[in-house]
Amino acid sequence: MSWNDFRARRAVLEEILARAHTDPALALRFDEVPGAIELFGSADNILLSLQHRWSNHLAARLDQAVEDGTPLNATWKALAAEQPALRALLDAAAASSLPLRGSQRAEQRMIEAHHTGRLSGHGIEQRPIGARTPTMTPA
Repeated sequence: MSWNDFRARRAVLEEILARAHTDPALALRFDEVPGAIELFGSADNILLSLQHRWSNHLAARLDQAVEDGTPLNATWKALAAEQPALRALLDAAAASSLPLRGSQRAEQRMIEAHHTGRLSGHGIEQRPIGARTPTMTPA
């Protein structure tokens, strides 16, 4: 992706968020945003890009909350209050986008990992973050 493509994609996302400030449901009409589908390829790709933006901001906030001892639910709510258009758009789109719902499940696992201090997921042994990896011993 060139810098021109990056800037064009960012401008599309900003236009969608500006529309979401007025009406999140209407902002989901991506075909009405010039260049949106051409630059992203699909509505799901646009939604995943917006979810990625949210998740990056949330991950940084959760890291800080763990350091500060701030409750994680308060951190999530504060970010939602700071970015109401983005949060409302993602919430409105979740019912119709399977890839977005999958990404939001990953967000929940990230929150859980911050809360418990443990890694979790398919095929991953749960242990405290920073704990030594068990060594294999000969049988």
